[in-house]
Amino acid sequence: MKKIWLIRHGESIANAGEATDDHKSIPLSELGLKQAQALALQIPKQPDLIVTSPYLRAQQTAMYTIGRFPDAATGIWDVVHEFVYLAPATCVGTTSAQRRPRVIDYWRNLDPDYVDGEGAESYRQLIDRIERTLALLKRRPEEFILVFTHAQFIRNFLLVYENPNLPVEEYMAAFRRSRSIRNGQIIEVTMNW
Repeated sequence: MKKIWLIRHGESIANAGEATDDHKSIPLSELGLKQAQALALQIPKQPDLIVTSPYLRAQQTAMYTIGRFPDAATGIWDVVHEFVYLAPATCVGTTSAQRRPRVIDYWRNLDPDYVDGEGAESYRQLIDRIERTLALLKRRPEEFILVFTHAQFIRNFLLVYENPNLPVEEYMAAFRRSRSIRNGQIIEVTMNW
């Protein structure tokens, strides 16, 4: 039986309300660094594998756990990056509050094939990434895997894991009602494959 711990990164400067330029290189805030340190102490034993998103905030969160368990295998998996549904070039220098009206419009439209522009992905592409992540985890020989990732990825991962084989439109409609994930929160998924 595999234990997968999906771990949301610590508070980023974007979560703290600061303007950002590049969604991939958003660092942790001071509070986020403290959350990452505390999180590393919550891991009860050495993981078999520590996976991180390629985004800086997830890697910064994982670094304390990797430092605590230097013999654990590690990897960066692009498939577990955050859901980027707004074109990155249109978000440069903005805060989450400034982007909020566009976020609301995106989720009101419920179009799983909409792509906002270069560097953005559709909701259908996100679900495809999640299905590839599940298949990859299934094939891995490790039994205790930590995945340092992002809130929207985790929330959608859980929708697919808990409700397999639904149409993408149903996942998208259910997303806004799914449970929120706090910075530094650990969600355990047990896989009986």
